[in-house]
Amino acid sequence: METVEITELIITCEACGSVKKFLVKDESDSERIFESFTCENDCGKNLYSFITVGTLKRIE
Repeated sequence: METVEITELIITCEACGSVKKFLVKDESDSERIFESFTCENDCGKNLYSFITVGTLKRIE
């Protein structure tokens, strides 16, 4: 069995190209940051995309 340890959230604004990176502890932390995120150029929330980065942990 495997689990994913999420460590980073990357949010990109597709309108202006702004990219922000955040260190996170888990998926709920990522969700909280994404929900409260506002682009520095006041672009619409419908133009944000995100990637979560993590490490696969194998449970033996």
